[in-house]
Amino acid sequence: MKHLFKLWVCLAFCISFAFSLALEGFTQDPNLHEQSKDFVWGNDIDVHINAPDKNTLKKHKKTIICFYACPAGNTIDWTKGKKMEAGDNWHYDIQHIGAQTRFLRKVLKNKNLIVIYIQPRYWAWQLYDDKHPDNYIDLIRKMMDELLQPFKKLNYTVSLNGHSAGGSWILRYLQGIDVIPDRIDRIAFMDSNYNYKYDAGHFDSLMYDFISKRDDTYLCVMAYNDSVALYKGKPVVSAQGGTWWNSKLMLKRWNMYVSFQEERTGEIIRFTAFQKRLQILLKENPEREILHTVQVYRNGFIHSILSGTEFDEQGYKYYGESAYLDFIK
Repeated sequence: MKHLFKLWVCLAFCISFAFSLALEGFTQDPNLHEQSKDFVWGNDIDVHINAPDKNTLKKHKKTIICFYACPAGNTIDWTKGKKMEAGDNWHYDIQHIGAQTRFLRKVLKNKNLIVIYIQPRYWAWQLYDDKHPDNYIDLIRKMMDELLQPFKKLNYTVSLNGHSAGGSWILRYLQGIDVIPDRIDRIAFMDSNYNYKYDAGHFDSLMYDFISKRDDTYLCVMAYNDSVALYKGKPVVSAQGGTWWNSKLMLKRWNMYVSFQEERTGEIIRFTAFQKRLQILLKENPEREILHTVQVYRNGFIHSILSGTEFDEQGYKYYGESAYLDFIK
């Protein structure tokens, strides 16, 4: 019996090892249980791919591949975040997508979570459009396809995600398609849907079909009332220039064919539909503060991945105390 037990343990180890995966060209970090790769795509897009390490990334698991389009004026390193030390730039402590990813991997134990950070070398997606005026939509589609190539042997779904100006990368991609591909099952705008109004009819149609014709899709929109936010006594955005107005526009347009449930908790107003797979979260701003990145810092990325699932606000709260602080490295 003892020998059978040893044989079973050995067999289980061998099976686990066989299903593990070291990605080609990736650097292993056994301390963080991660593997990563940095490179430049198309001469002007910085890319950082972060995956579970070779002993944790399992071929047999379902995989979430999340594209994270970085905000303007932020490097990928700042976006990932780190434990602050004397002399560090303050940007390292405002998003912590790296730590939030580690938190998510603890929750989503039965799935692989891979995050692909993308940022133009000039730190702004609008400048990327300006540099490629004739074909930026085609380039974004090509970018996505090529960055997914290393994972073609995995059973994956794609999440489109981004903060601030990163949302324009998502909207530019959507502008170039008539149907959202089946491989995409989640779209999240973290205070980043500024440009929705410019092609609202097209986006309405795409996203309504995306959320209503499938039962495995998720759409999460977060915004705070930036229309009243002040910096040195002056408005941060115009009355119709921010995410608050664009999110209200989405609600107004979608109300024609979606029955939202509205719930208010303190200063957070939640509009949900389709069994909470569709969520629009609005943060009021009575103090007229700039809360643009605070939404991300206070579990925004975690909620953008877990909203509408069985893990929705389990062990964390959107705009609550940061649940991932122990994962900052």
